[in-house]
Amino acid sequence: VGTVARVKGLMITDSFGEKTWIEHAGQGNDQDWERWSMFHPSVAGQRNVPASNDLLLLPAVPKLLEGKPLEEVRLLRDEMANMVWGLESQITLADGQPRRGKEAARELRARYQSNVAAPTEVPATEPSTNNDLNTSVKYKIVNSVPECWIPFIPVHIPGQQQQIDLQRAAMPRVLLGDTEPPQKIEARTSLLRQGLDQAEPAPYFLREEEVPRAGAHVRLSFQRTRWYDGKVYTWLGIRKTTGRGEGSSGLKFDYLD
Repeated sequence: VGTVARVKGLMITDSFGEKTWIEHAGQGNDQDWERWSMFHPSVAGQRNVPASNDLLLLPAVPKLLEGKPLEEVRLLRDEMANMVWGLESQITLADGQPRRGKEAARELRARYQSNVAAPTEVPATEPSTNNDLNTSVKYKIVNSVPECWIPFIPVHIPGQQQQIDLQRAAMPRVLLGDTEPPQKIEARTSLLRQGLDQAEPAPYFLREEEVPRAGAHVRLSFQRTRWYDGKVYTWLGIRKTTGRGEGSSGLKFDYLD
């Protein structure tokens, strides 16, 4: 819980003893173009209502203890695929134990594959005399990426000219020998699953500026501190730091193998 400070103005006394009352620079309506303010709540909506001059002072602790990450997500820009990826490098299993995202994704895919009947072998046909048909080159529409790579695609913001957001998408789970339509691969971390567990799944958006060129590293872990009254507080917190640069998922479309 933070403290709200409301500033109406400031009385200034100069070296000659004259006092001047200075009005708040951020007063007026939200949509006034000449209004200027810093360290204030952002404007929500498009209504032309009186602006709020409240200043929110959040409580900060100088020192805290942080446990091992329960979930880790690395947001990477992939310029070759022209999208952003949410790499789930660590997830939490149903028993509460953390697990490397790549290993968990490989095990889950193997589990789905084991439920699919083995494809029947097709008898080999006689080779053709046409050299063009005997080539080993194969055309592929798209390849696959590990299931711990969750894509985010750019979408246009309604009512804007060039601004875009990043919307969570999904890769198809293509299984060998499966005759059913491919299922969508869903995120397994709570950091990227927002909206999927609702009765009617909702989309999830990220602001484009949240993923710089260097990427971002997001961790979910328990944090603990002792407050000024001596009480101990423990909470589940999220920490975001700068990433280590761009990444490549290896996703390709329309290529020869």
